[in-house]
Amino acid sequence: MPFSKLSRAQKRAALNELRQALFQHDLWYENFNRTIICRQVPDERDLREDANRRWPLGQWLHGAGANQLGAHPSFSQILAVHELMHRHAAIVLRTSSERRSIALDDYELFLSALKQVRAQLVSIKHELEELLRDRDPLTGAGNHAAMVATLRERQALAPKATCLAMMDIDHFKEVNDTYGHTLGDEFLVQYAEFVMSHLRPHDEFFRFGGEKFLYCAADADLRQGRAIAERLREGLSNREFFVEGYLPLTVTASFGLTPLDASVPVEQSIERADEALRAAKAAGRDRIATWRAPD
Repeated sequence: MPFSKLSRAQKRAALNELRQALFQHDLWYENFNRTIICRQVPDERDLREDANRRWPLGQWLHGAGANQLGAHPSFSQILAVHELMHRHAAIVLRTSSERRSIALDDYELFLSALKQVRAQLVSIKHELEELLRDRDPLTGAGNHAAMVATLRERQALAPKATCLAMMDIDHFKEVNDTYGHTLGDEFLVQYAEFVMSHLRPHDEFFRFGGEKFLYCAADADLRQGRAIAERLREGLSNREFFVEGYLPLTVTASFGLTPLDASVPVEQSIERADEALRAAKAAGRDRIATWRAPD
């Protein structure tokens, strides 16, 4: 099927999976650097002839990614360069494990292939976001109009459970005051990318406004939604965000949970999530609160 002819649901699924694949690829690269810098024993998978198929990105490229994006003009080139990247990675890792100096040409060939793979995949990600046309231009999260439309669609699927989580970065004003709004925006981009890389296939993520975002967990009750929010809260608190020219930043986030109630307008459910978020902030931040009906 031509890339542009994918259904809206297929584009959303491909976009979510591509984000996750890129996130896993970044983790692989971090481990690669750790191995050569700290002289650790290489992972056996990196030394195999089929190393390009042994890691999450390669598994996706040769599986679901091929089915979803195989018709894209650059996809075959991505496969070829990705395989080349792993071949050069194996050379570098073997040299390091033998306690020999890594040749500059070997490392440059690896790095060139790595950059090509990521640049081409990020380009496809941007194409998908443009085709969907419901993204916040800064962060790539869904915009406000898409949020309301999507929640109405979810509401129509009742009685399937859906959990909403309003998320807010703690003390974000201090980030803007310290680094300025331009670098504050860059921080928001990294924050949103982190969350979107951890989306489940059928979940949605929207920018509500400013540093506030809404996570829509499909087919999840409050208990399941809380478990998702807790993983995000813990992951964010342990994540270092890099803004050029500054030391790494660490932040926390607060969450307000509520079910998507089929008996009230979606705007009311959104307000309930926001009310729960305010309760989490008032209780000390870096925590999760659940909306409770007034007595």
